[in-house]
Amino acid sequence: MKLFLRKISLFVLPVLVSLFCVEYAIRSLPNSFKLKNEFIENSGGEIETLILGSSHTFYGLNPKCFQSKTFNFANISQSPDVDLAILKSYEDELINLKTVVIRLSYDTLFEQLKNSSEDWRLKDYKLYTDVNFEYLLKHNSEILSIGTRQALKVLKNNYVDEESLLNCDSLGWGNDLINKPKLDLKNVGPIAAKRHTASSWELLEKNVVEFENLIIRCKKKNIKVILITPPSYNSYYNNLDKAQLKKMYKVGRELSDNYSNCYYYDFLKSEDFKEGDFYDADHLNASGAKKFSSIVNSLIEN
Repeated sequence: MKLFLRKISLFVLPVLVSLFCVEYAIRSLPNSFKLKNEFIENSGGEIETLILGSSHTFYGLNPKCFQSKTFNFANISQSPDVDLAILKSYEDELINLKTVVIRLSYDTLFEQLKNSSEDWRLKDYKLYTDVNFEYLLKHNSEILSIGTRQALKVLKNNYVDEESLLNCDSLGWGNDLINKPKLDLKNVGPIAAKRHTASSWELLEKNVVEFENLIIRCKKKNIKVILITPPSYNSYYNNLDKAQLKKMYKVGRELSDNYSNCYYYDFLKSEDFKEGDFYDADHLNASGAKKFSSIVNSLIEN
């Protein structure tokens, strides 16, 4: 028995050491979540405008184009419950916050990150930020969240292919699309529209409550909430489900009507945005983000 255990340990120990090294190596890499957390900790008291939301605001709103001191804490696939958790977790640091800008996209009310196939992304908040949320055991580890094969791919991408996990600038704006070629807007639009069309409305009421709680929390601190539906290309918005789109608009209008500190603005089909402003059919490129940021900035200032 002792001999058997010894042989097992000789096999298992190197594997565990290797996994530990992979985990440690990934956690040591710079990434956008570390940057955002450190910025809030060090300069949160200077922030006047906070941008929250998913990839639509992560890529679509550049803080450098705002007159107020602005920071972007939006992230890919970030849902309303996570937005609220961010605001709660950093409220002691955000002592000068005046405005929160948050997206209400076509898919926003019908998804939550913790209930999606991308729930592995929650490990970034658990491992690299001070955001308090409903984490699972796996979110305490890179390897448990994404698997060994993907973890090794992350290291290869960083060290061999030079694809950094730090995909934002110093103010949190997503800048990793700048050097990527624009996608075929005509073809990707219908695909994205289908992907964003909900198979179930089960999470609708929960997400409305998350928005309401965020708005109420802001109202108590005299913080204005700017709720925006971001621009999209016609190949996207022409393929959206009418019932789901109608519900999005209804919720946006009701939140604006019911709360004096909330203002809803719809840019989904805005004619201000042309083909050259988009990376794909529902994400702006750098020039489109500059244009959109200027528009939202004017809403805040006026």
